[in-house]
Parts: sequence; C-alpha cells; structure tokens
Amino acid sequence: MRGVIVAMVFVWFACTTVTSEDKGTKSSTATPSSKADSRDSTSLSPQEPAAKIEFDKMEHDFGKIREGEKASYRFRVKNPGTVPLRITDVKPSCGCTVPAWTKEPIPPGGEGFVEVIFDSQGRSGEQLKTVTVFANTDPPTHLLRFRGIVIPK
Repeated sequence: MRGVIVAMVFVWFACTTVTSEDKGTKSSTATPSSKADSRDSTSLSPQEPAAKIEFDKMEHDFGKIREGEKASYRFRVKNPGTVPLRITDVKPSCGCTVPAWTKEPIPPGGEGFVEVIFDSQGRSGEQLKTVTVFANTDPPTHLLRFRGIVIPK
C-alpha cells in the first residue's frame, strides 16, 4: 500500500508545474491528457489582465432564404474593459460558414465586429449554426449562434 502511495505522489509531481531557475520564471509542463491547440494564442500571462467583451446580441435569425443564397450578419463587439481586446480566432461549426472579424486590437471603449457568412447551397430546412470566438478574455471563448430556414429550389 505504501508503495502505491509513493508511486501516486511521484506521478502527481511529474504532472504538475515545473519551476525553472533560469531567470526566476515559471513554466508549466502539460499533462499527457491536456490538449492545447497551438493556434490558440488566447492564454493570458500572469501579468496581463483579462480584457472584457460584449456583443450586441448572441444569436441572429436570418429568417427564410432560398437554397443557394448567401446570408450574412455582422455581430457588433464592444470593449467595455480597461485593456485592449484581441480577437485571436473565430471558428465556425461547419464549412458552410465563413467568418471575418476585427484583426487589430480593440481599444478600451472601442468597437469591432465578428461577421458570419452562411452559404445555403446544398442545405434545406431549419439551420442552426455557431461560431466560437477566441479572445484574450476570461473565459477565452464565446459562442455566437445564427439560424434560418432554407427553402429548397
């Protein structure tokens, strides 16, 4: 029993934060079960405060559109915080949606956008899609939804 406890303590230490004596900085070692996306640059450093984000709305309804038409909507983004807001990525839930967004930092009190363009080609009936917005906020992800009804040709 004692050997099992010692082994568990050893594994726990191996999977936790490792301190680097180099320049007094700390770095962390990922556990085997953690999967960090190398493209996600939304991690905040300990010295950097989180930005704030507000959307004009979290869901938009396109209404009815004919198959083959493209529908777009631009969500307005506000930065009510005291540090610049950086939208680092926007991921759609499927290939039928193309996102665009404000690429430069949005200053405190400033505004930007996240635009979604939905291509209804090959779709019919009710559609509910999402885009995930990644930013230097806490939490770092925000889910925007849009819906519509595609009328077949």
